[in-house]
Amino acid sequence: MKSPNNTFDNVIKTIIIFTVSLILYFSIPVNAQNSFKYKLTHTQKPGHKVYMDYGCFVCHGVNRLGKSAPPLIPAFIGHYSYKKLKTIITKGLFPIPMPSFNGLSPKDLSYLINYLRSPSKRVYWTKGDIKNSLIRYGRKKNKNVKPVNVKNLMAVVEGGTGKVWIMKKEKILNKFDFNNIHGGLKYSPSGRYLYLPSTTGYIGKYDFYTKRLAYKVRACRYLRNISLSEGGAYVLAACWLPKSIVVLNAKNLKPEKIIPLKHRVSVIYGLFRTDKAVFSFIHKPQIGILNTNTLNASYYKTKITFQDFFVDPLDEYAIGGSFKGGTLNVFNLKTKKMVWSHKSTGIPHPAGAAFWFRKGRFYFALTNLKTPYVSIWRMYDWKFIRNVYTGGAGFFVKTNPYTKYLWVDNSSGADILINKHDFHTKKVVVKRGGLVIHTQFSGNERLAYVSVYGKNGELAIINTNSLKIVKDIPAQDVIGKYNYVNYQRMNEAALLGEEVYFTYCWGCHNPTLESIGPSFSYIAKHLNDNEINAQITDPNGVSKLLRYKHNAMPRFKLTKQEFKALIAFIRDSDNKNFWRRGN
Repeated sequence: MKSPNNTFDNVIKTIIIFTVSLILYFSIPVNAQNSFKYKLTHTQKPGHKVYMDYGCFVCHGVNRLGKSAPPLIPAFIGHYSYKKLKTIITKGLFPIPMPSFNGLSPKDLSYLINYLRSPSKRVYWTKGDIKNSLIRYGRKKNKNVKPVNVKNLMAVVEGGTGKVWIMKKEKILNKFDFNNIHGGLKYSPSGRYLYLPSTTGYIGKYDFYTKRLAYKVRACRYLRNISLSEGGAYVLAACWLPKSIVVLNAKNLKPEKIIPLKHRVSVIYGLFRTDKAVFSFIHKPQIGILNTNTLNASYYKTKITFQDFFVDPLDEYAIGGSFKGGTLNVFNLKTKKMVWSHKSTGIPHPAGAAFWFRKGRFYFALTNLKTPYVSIWRMYDWKFIRNVYTGGAGFFVKTNPYTKYLWVDNSSGADILINKHDFHTKKVVVKRGGLVIHTQFSGNERLAYVSVYGKNGELAIINTNSLKIVKDIPAQDVIGKYNYVNYQRMNEAALLGEEVYFTYCWGCHNPTLESIGPSFSYIAKHLNDNEINAQITDPNGVSKLLRYKHNAMPRFKLTKQEFKALIAFIRDSDNKNFWRRGN
């Protein structure tokens, strides 16, 4: 589906990129230009000239190794046919900001494609290179540095200016530079630090207490995403150039180990209930599991290629599929076997999935790229529920325990809200003629931060109760928002557990205050998981064992997943950064 005024927008984008490319090209030192050109073969020179003249290097790098956009070397685009590359160049890639270059002559187009498919030198980036790139920023002496409750802070990535904003409610507290961010920003378990990845391989560590970057390192030449290990001891970087997983010490970003890979990694996710991380490959039907204690990896064959996937909130399954579409597939992380597969509409986008719990069932929803549908699925007793029409192809689905809606973008200037109970839809117009691409919630879920993409875009802040815009801030290409509570894998189980709590427990227990029964924070401090399970499943037996005179707690028969989610919520009830009531 095309964006509003797509043809006009592409013309404008092409003019802007061409103009910027001329400025940037002549700003490159002459010796650097000559050094690069000197290495070109006779057959590469005509295509390289087209590549530079049309500004391809602005996004893909002077040496084709990638910058804000992926590398254009055979290792990455070798599987594309001449016809496919021609289509991408002349028509662009909507909604990815790759404009169309349909003004190229057939001769120049041929030169360019042949250049992109021409050989490139092998790319190295060693442990020594990583160490030499490490920067520790000087610490300012500040006696007033105090712990910060990050619950309602929002890290906003403004891609058009290469800046990251730190916000609280509608106010911008701080801005700092960090270019070419790609993949999700990650919070440390305590919430004090924020780890920022760039496509060009740089990883930064921001300190909320000092309000500045503490460290920056280049883990590789081109990077896919990062994750944290259980407990936050390591930063795990999935690298495309060179093909590897780079393990960094989370405290100082020093390299611990480089794990070479034979195939290009898709994405890596750290598990938060065991010392493991899970990754897959773009062109190999295989899942890797990294032991984050030994830093050794094991590999398991899959029937399909998990080019995109997510790990469920309870760390039991990998759910994903290939870019070809067709099916959604489930891989059991304990048995290391495929356990379920079902036909899907279009290309499932697992990275944009949302989860919730209702009436004893766990659900998830995801968009299907290039189709105007959100698909609804049941989790753990795997079942396809239905497709919900949204009117346009979207990328992300977002929700939280305090909203009855799934918030979905659909290639328009509005969010489509899908009721989680009956799946009816309603529209919230954010900006007419704009392009909404992503929604994220504050920690207390009272505010929704919505990206309206474009050079003349904005960050719209919406009250989740009234659905009214409370503020809009002009911004260039806001590509992501990250909140400690609502955008962290380590909190996903607790968020589901909160919904289990509201289903079974809220009448007698409060997360932090004593009510009819003890608070969850008290329970977390005084009982282990087995004791909590015994109290839930056999309260009369436990009360007799402990010689209580009275027992007011009824017996509950929870499923294994309900109990695991509830335990996660109980354990997080004393975490002031997580518990969301209040400001």
